[in-house]
Amino acid sequence: MRKYLFLFSLLFLVSNAIYGQDLSNLKEQKPIQFSGSLNANLNFYSTNREFRARDPFVWTLSGNPTLRLYGITLPFSFVLSQKNQDFRQPFNQFGVSPYYKWLTVHLGFRSLSFSQYTLNGHIFNGVGVEANPGNWRLGGMYGRLLKAVPQDSLNTVPIQPTYSRKGYTVKLGYGSQNSYVDLVLFKGWDDVGSIPRPVDSARVNPQENLALGIKSRLRILRKVTFTLDFALSGWTNNLYAEGSFRDDIPLSGLINNMLTVNYSTQFLLAGKASLSFRIGRVNFKTQYQRIEPDFQTMGSYFFNNDLENITVSPSWSMFRRKLRLALSIGWQRNNLFADKSNQTNRRINSFRLSYSPTNKLNFSSSLTNYSLNQQQINLVKRDVIDSLTLKQFTNNFSISGNYNFGDKIKKYSINLTANQQSYSQDQVNHAMRDNNSKSLSPSFSFRFNNKDKKWGWRAGFNFNNFKSATIQSGRWGLNVSANKKLAEDKFVLNASGSFYSTKLDSEKGGTTMRLNTRLNYTPIEHHSFAIRFSFINRSSSNARVEAFSEFLGNFNYSYTF
Repeated sequence: MRKYLFLFSLLFLVSNAIYGQDLSNLKEQKPIQFSGSLNANLNFYSTNREFRARDPFVWTLSGNPTLRLYGITLPFSFVLSQKNQDFRQPFNQFGVSPYYKWLTVHLGFRSLSFSQYTLNGHIFNGVGVEANPGNWRLGGMYGRLLKAVPQDSLNTVPIQPTYSRKGYTVKLGYGSQNSYVDLVLFKGWDDVGSIPRPVDSARVNPQENLALGIKSRLRILRKVTFTLDFALSGWTNNLYAEGSFRDDIPLSGLINNMLTVNYSTQFLLAGKASLSFRIGRVNFKTQYQRIEPDFQTMGSYFFNNDLENITVSPSWSMFRRKLRLALSIGWQRNNLFADKSNQTNRRINSFRLSYSPTNKLNFSSSLTNYSLNQQQINLVKRDVIDSLTLKQFTNNFSISGNYNFGDKIKKYSINLTANQQSYSQDQVNHAMRDNNSKSLSPSFSFRFNNKDKKWGWRAGFNFNNFKSATIQSGRWGLNVSANKKLAEDKFVLNASGSFYSTKLDSEKGGTTMRLNTRLNYTPIEHHSFAIRFSFINRSSSNARVEAFSEFLGNFNYSYTF
């Protein structure tokens, strides 16, 4: 009953918001406007590999038409290809999000994000609304999150059955983009009657979720900013489990009325908060994040959970902002509930520096250090096969320089970069093999562009050397590219080629050649054609390197209106 009441209230809000608009300027607007684009793609692919990465031929039709009716915008989108030509519906998904001034309505397959830990980008098929009259920040949605998939014991490929999952969200907030407070309520549930109860019901159970969140950004004295994104999620893992009314949970009066609480229900927290301020040319930011183990909501697809993270990030500039420095120090750990046999502590440090003495010359460098310390918890008095005590260190150092010269017609650019990465570990478990490694990757490039002749070219060289306890490899390569505009810019030609040679343990590994061409043609306004070819050929002098050739062709027609 609650879901129908919510849907009725949502539709009532939409209808009143539309008809409550100030329509006094309708005469000044065009009654009907139509714009957008249509695209047709043909892809061709061939290879001598044993396993093909693509289909030999694929066609695709897509479009993004937009209709405007007296200032109300109705954007559409569709994709049609041979992959779904056997479906009864010609489109995999169809949705529209018309908007008028401060009101946006979502219909069909859409996705919304109200906060990171409640509704965050999950696709739904239903109806939604976002309204921002004045300083109010209102939103809501109702729809299907997952489609029902019944169990099919006759299927040659086992498919896990899935209950039909539905949900709704209500957001109430107040403030501006720079300073606001939002309250978010998300409810999701599996329809128990949408499929017959699976035989293996111990693995597939109907579930239910209620998440209450607050998201805020507050600016204090124009120099201090505080942000908060926090949620409490109640998750019932099995609606068939025995029920029990519980008063030992937070907000028990509200939650017991909105969530089926039984012995499979757990309540977990997740959130992050940050504080930043600026004093002169010095900026300072600190952030704290905590996501408890097994935290999840039906409004989001995935969470990295069981982590606590603290980050401190000062930055400052000097010499009239020609020199900029940024520092970041972070600590992270897991095993928040102290119930695991191993605990992992991470330290993440980084330092960045950039210097631009002139508009033509600039330098930059960065140093990043990651350390990981995994240790066995002494409080756990049992032997665990996968328990491990080790320390890992990863260092990354990069430096680059760029010099631009020339005039308004002819421009030149020289770029030099070098990257070094090292990995080492100090292991207590001596049964592990040595995994220390080091790599070095310098590169050089030169670019030229002639504005009057409407052409340009680029050439580059790069090298990579990698060493570890088990392998030593080297790779060097050359790449060249050029572009040219013809016939009053109706034709645009791009071509590029590259050649790479590799070595494995001082032996020849093989060579790789890649050629790419692209031609764009715009004969008249609104119409454009594009042809692209790509060819790759790899030769092998080592059994560990696969030899193959591959060809990819693409034809595209685009119409804009």
